[in-house]
Amino acid sequence: MLIIASNFTAKRANMLALPANFPALPAPEIPGMLKTAMPKRKKSNPLKNNLLIKKLLSELAGQPMRLIRASWRVDGSTAHPRAETLLKNGTPVIYALWHGRMYCLFKAVPMDKVAILVSPSNDGEFITRIAQRIGFRHFVRGSHKRGGTQAILGLRKALLEDKHSIAFTVDGPRGPRYKVKPGIIRLASQTGAPIIPLGAASRWLLKKFERSWDHFHAPLPFTGLHLAYGEPIHVPSGLSEDEVAQYCQNLEAELLRINLDADAQYGFKNRERL
Repeated sequence: MLIIASNFTAKRANMLALPANFPALPAPEIPGMLKTAMPKRKKSNPLKNNLLIKKLLSELAGQPMRLIRASWRVDGSTAHPRAETLLKNGTPVIYALWHGRMYCLFKAVPMDKVAILVSPSNDGEFITRIAQRIGFRHFVRGSHKRGGTQAILGLRKALLEDKHSIAFTVDGPRGPRYKVKPGIIRLASQTGAPIIPLGAASRWLLKKFERSWDHFHAPLPFTGLHLAYGEPIHVPSGLSEDEVAQYCQNLEAELLRINLDADAQYGFKNRERL
């Protein structure tokens, strides 16, 4: 009986089947139906916006970095005479440095008298907490993309009213590496604050991050550092765009010179540390 039923079902199926050359019918459209594919949901990261966890991580990261900073020794430094005069007089200046060698800030500047620019995001808050553990005291919240106007106003206030110096990574936050962006030139033009190019080299590196856009340098604990302060750059007001570009090139050349000179103090030549 099962065989008969099975054969009967198969015959009915063949009778109802469409011919092989029968044209395909379009799928019926439902009013309001989206024709585009629905986007895939991104997996949420529960740690991304967890402020409590970020606070804990900043505490855990800040203390070791403070100890590492304390272990570094300054073997020597070179400074342009006019830079020495500005530093001795306590003149508020704009320190210009490469993003990949920002470790020089930990030894080259008085951290309690320097304001640094950090993002207004949660990640910026994380960085701020770490910087506080290391020894920095003054921060300007803002970025080129978010709150750019707020950042400029904050930097101007720090220089002109609070009389703090400013640390500025000229090629940050995402490069191109070693290329000076015009923001620092415009800030110096608006405030009259001189720019001091700042460079450094370490005797031993834990790692140079070749795959990172900035080739970030991470010096080993207890290694020696050589610091370099370049020729100060005074930027007049009312510059044209071409003049701003020229000052950018001048600062690029001076930063390259002093960092290569610092590398040479430890025997590194031919740009092998860049």
